[in-house]
Amino acid sequence: MHLFLIRHGETEHNVAGLLAGVSDSRLTNHGVLQTQRLGRYLTTHRNLRFTQIYASDLQRAFMTAEELQRNQVARVPAEGVPGVVKLELLREQDFGSLELVPWTSRRAQHALDPRVPNPEDPCFRPQETTEAMVTRAELFLSDFILPHFASVEDAQERGQECVAVVSHGLFLSVLWQTLLRKFRGSNVTLGPNVEAWGYSRPLEHLPSWTNTGFLEVTIQKPIPEVADQPRTGQPLILTDIESSALHGYSMTVHGVNSKDHLLDLKRTRGGVGSSPYDAKQQSLDGFFKRPKPNGPST
Repeated sequence: MHLFLIRHGETEHNVAGLLAGVSDSRLTNHGVLQTQRLGRYLTTHRNLRFTQIYASDLQRAFMTAEELQRNQVARVPAEGVPGVVKLELLREQDFGSLELVPWTSRRAQHALDPRVPNPEDPCFRPQETTEAMVTRAELFLSDFILPHFASVEDAQERGQECVAVVSHGLFLSVLWQTLLRKFRGSNVTLGPNVEAWGYSRPLEHLPSWTNTGFLEVTIQKPIPEVADQPRTGQPLILTDIESSALHGYSMTVHGVNSKDHLLDLKRTRGGVGSSPYDAKQQSLDGFFKRPKPNGPST
């Protein structure tokens, strides 16, 4: 299986520096350009054909996923392109009463920053715990990713599976750690591109996902339990894990926060790039800017 964990494009609340967990933040115009670059890069430059696309049901994620789908439809018959499966399981961490509070004020005392809700207020809602996010990640993997391995008997066909998961920065970190724990440490390796990059931190703790940045891995067929089996790539030493549904499978990490598709992409000046995207705006502009007909005006 070829698996991509992708963060959504830039949003209005990213630009404003606000905590937008389950708040349905809109993509900015720049964010839409990022999603378009991503779709073209993966489907045209990389020539990938996704067999399944999963996304958070919040618009910033599923609009990013739909751009992957649109680019694929342009290259292959529409009936061969999967629809985007929208899932509440893939939502960002719920910040509770801290939703839409500035990031810089997240840990501020209520008395010092009136924008921060008072935890002693009876209406205060605490943020979602890491444990609750892990539970969601486990459910997603068991219900939507692991069945791919159980339902495809032929190893060659399983290897042709190409799956995109479009979600949010904090949840993607939890999802990645949950997936990583299902592998034996000796069965996880870094691909040559990641080795050249010189990644040195424990693989559980990846750098933050940029907008439309993606983690790319391949999960291979089961490895026979043979002592001293030759391995390609550099084995990683992870924390001890128990046997899991993927025990015996191997995983190779090919890219961490990959963003080659964003090279030379510049933000539109005048605040336009940071403005919320309006799908109707382009058609309205086209209406008001239609070319004048030839001949004298009356």
